[in-house]
Amino acid sequence: MSPEEIDACMAEAWQKQAGGEINAAMQLYRAVLAAMPQGHAGAQLGLGQCFLEQRQPDLALQHLRAALELAPQSGAIRHLVDSLAGNTTERAPDDYLRWVFDGHADTFDRHLAALKYRGPWMIRSLAEQAWLPDASRALLDIGCGTGLNGPLFRPYASRLDGIDLAPRMIEQAKRRQVAGQPAYDRLAVAEIHQFLEQIPAQVYDALLSTDVFIYIGRLERFFAQAARVLRPGGEILATIERGEATTPVQLMPTGRYRQSDSYIAELAASHGFRLADSLDAPLRVEQGVAEPGRAFRLVLGDSR
Repeated sequence: MSPEEIDACMAEAWQKQAGGEINAAMQLYRAVLAAMPQGHAGAQLGLGQCFLEQRQPDLALQHLRAALELAPQSGAIRHLVDSLAGNTTERAPDDYLRWVFDGHADTFDRHLAALKYRGPWMIRSLAEQAWLPDASRALLDIGCGTGLNGPLFRPYASRLDGIDLAPRMIEQAKRRQVAGQPAYDRLAVAEIHQFLEQIPAQVYDALLSTDVFIYIGRLERFFAQAARVLRPGGEILATIERGEATTPVQLMPTGRYRQSDSYIAELAASHGFRLADSLDAPLRVEQGVAEPGRAFRLVLGDSR
């Protein structure tokens, strides 16, 4: 195959894979590898993903490791290898997050609907129990994605900002409207910790975080900055995938992290937060299996 033919074959394989034609995609990836004895990282990555779709993690790991040998600079591939090999890292790399979310920005909302995703509605349920919809709060939606939180929290917000690492997700969030007006006052492409560390202290009344901690992993840096940028009595409304009680943080084969309830409780207490409310419910349903989740509302500097 010529370089042009290889590129065309890879593009067709990706389309087949994205469309659920896994066996057809695998044939194309194998054709690329047969034409390139020196190896092709993208084809090995594609085969690894296809084997994951077929629930064959051992074969997936074999091909992902081959991809990593060919592209050792790729944090995205390394994260996939770590997730299948049982290596719990501190957090998901930035290039992994951009790869996952920018690659699916156009279809992201439909995908979440198919998974019966409930994260934004879980934290909104907690807010409804404690807040009046009086447009009085300065809110920051962390990892805002396509902006699902925007319409749900606009009634509570005097100001609603959103940040996300993936530029194409931010473009989708810019289109989100409430009563003919943009749902967000300000949107920015930014890494969460860097953004929080660069803004002044005590500027927000609440931080919203749905399906974000599952990619951060260790949360010490986040909680330290949350305590700084929130005003007294400020709140965190967030979701987690609930992990084992004896394991604070665990990287799962899905590429996502689970945190234990005790880990969240200890971090909250050490940074001056109290648990005001929580809600346990499935975050999503994948391959017929409900993912156990928890939404919680933490209040800063309030001992009541």
